[in-house]
Amino acid sequence: MLDDINQYLTKLGYTCSINQVDGCDRLIVDIVLVTGNIQLMLAAEPPFYSLPEFVLINPDLYGRLAHVTSYESYGKQFGVVCVNAPDSLSINFDQPLLVLEESLKRHVALLKKCISDPDWNKKELLREFYSDWLRICQCGSAKPLLANIEKTILQRLTVYSAIEGREYGIESHDMVHPADSSFSGLSDIHRSMLKGNRQIAGMAVVVPIKELTPAPSRIESLKQWYIDTVAALPEETRSELQQKYSQWRDSSYWVIFTANTVGEDRTWFAINFVRKSKKALPLTIEKLQDWKIEAIPIRLFNQENTVQRGGGKLSLSSKKVAVIGVGSVGCEVAHKLAASGVRNLTLVDPDTYSINNLYRHILDEGWVGAPKSVALCYELHRQFPWSNAKWNTVDLMKFARQENLESYDLIVIAIGNPTQERLFKQYLIDKTFEVPIINCWLEGFGIGGHAVLDVPESRGCFLCSYVCQESGARGLVSNMNFIEPNQVTMKSVAGCGEQFISYGAASSGQTGVMTANLAIRYLEGKQTESCKISWKGNDDDAIAEGIKLTHRYYNFKHSLENLSLFDEDCDVCSL
Repeated sequence: MLDDINQYLTKLGYTCSINQVDGCDRLIVDIVLVTGNIQLMLAAEPPFYSLPEFVLINPDLYGRLAHVTSYESYGKQFGVVCVNAPDSLSINFDQPLLVLEESLKRHVALLKKCISDPDWNKKELLREFYSDWLRICQCGSAKPLLANIEKTILQRLTVYSAIEGREYGIESHDMVHPADSSFSGLSDIHRSMLKGNRQIAGMAVVVPIKELTPAPSRIESLKQWYIDTVAALPEETRSELQQKYSQWRDSSYWVIFTANTVGEDRTWFAINFVRKSKKALPLTIEKLQDWKIEAIPIRLFNQENTVQRGGGKLSLSSKKVAVIGVGSVGCEVAHKLAASGVRNLTLVDPDTYSINNLYRHILDEGWVGAPKSVALCYELHRQFPWSNAKWNTVDLMKFARQENLESYDLIVIAIGNPTQERLFKQYLIDKTFEVPIINCWLEGFGIGGHAVLDVPESRGCFLCSYVCQESGARGLVSNMNFIEPNQVTMKSVAGCGEQFISYGAASSGQTGVMTANLAIRYLEGKQTESCKISWKGNDDDAIAEGIKLTHRYYNFKHSLENLSLFDEDCDVCSL
């Protein structure tokens, strides 16, 4: 096959040869650049299920190159060239020569750019700083140090060791943790520190770097890189580092560096210093001699980075939202709001979590018998360490009378009780309270779900969804429903005397996610007018049970679209 590749590339104008390298025949390609020649060696063999890899021979001849990782084999230096993410391309493995040609083009183009444009090469080295740093971390598969750091200033922090015996989870990592952390008091992280489960491993100092240089390419260069970096710090920073942080004595230190790479992008990385006896933090080459120095992988674990990296919005952290009813729909709403960055959630539900809830609720069996709002609150604090969620075990109307409703940015009602929902709306009207409300509910048999956003001082209110489309008067049944009223839709199991509405976790999840998306859009200011939204499911199960569906169901073609809520016949909106 090498002969076929040689002939194919030669016809394309490349200078190729087949040589013995490490006792094997290898294809070598000579590339002529304006700044000099390079040699690439084909390091892969057909069939190709990813772009075949070419390695650069003697990479040290060209200085430090971005996207090139050097290694030694049989006394020779080679450089692995990263030209793409392995899973980012679909490869036509039936055409190996075409795949090979494409890969070679990419290798040559990247290396030409690196060698001929030093400014671009340096910028790429800085952009790839942390990836290069990981390559010199000797701990291999060790878990990264978690850094709960929010301020990029020179500071001294505490390092807590991982909890012994923990294989998974955040508590299986060492952690840098400030005294004024904003972690929730109910989070496992906070509680483990209060209980003393995490031992103090030592102290760390955070050092901001003004001008970052590329990461060292080899472990042997780490000591000199560290000394050069300390020496290059601004005089004020270096002086403060020496005066404040080189006086304490210990046998283990962590120095955590942070710097901008390209533009506003910021990187964090660490070095651990260890010796047998206690000494001051080494800041010169002379004092560094007796220390073992090791590059450490680090993972920034503060609120800003973690929330945004997970798709949340920091702008939602100050919003105050109440979720009334945290059953199968409400729990999904609350969970998605917390995941979006809403810290200040009030979870309201008088019910207890039961065995019947297991297959359509996010809580696990360990919470059976506990108040739903309490259990869900604890779970949100566990998953989202910066949550301020709190619980309340009252019903909707009692909550309305005991709370300052207008202090909330939004109230979501997911109780599935239209009588109580209409009473609550009338209470708001009577008290002239102006607070945005979302009412959401789910219909049985997978037929669909609905949500209504009622924004004060905008056209349309919750009661618009109760205007009878035939008489124009306010009715007892929502005009959004897909199931005709006055039907028996409850089911029972084996005559146990417990009746229930038939719906599954997927349906409640769909309704919850739809409602949460509507809530987030409102909180972000993207949805400013009252609206209604529905999702429509299949009618198979309903028909099998003899359930009649409304005209709206059969004519509905706007699933998950925000539609105008206003009805001109509404006796409230028409006043």
